[in-house]
Amino acid sequence: MKHYRAGETVHYPFRSERFYHADNAWYFLIRGGNAKGPFENRVEAEKALTHYIETQMRLNQVFHKAEDSPH
Repeated sequence: MKHYRAGETVHYPFRSERFYHADNAWYFLIRGGNAKGPFENRVEAEKALTHYIETQMRLNQVFHKAEDSPH
């Protein structure tokens, strides 16, 4: 499954600069510079980021459907 940022029309490689290691734990950054974690290892952080992105995309779809429906 390819992930695109809003407004992007091409796929970019997984953004590795989102991840960092501190105090024996892994974290990832989301827009606005907020960190999510800690995770035991980078693989777990990557899985969590994928889940986070998928959840945000679903929420975005629900939000846009709600905006498009008559009130």
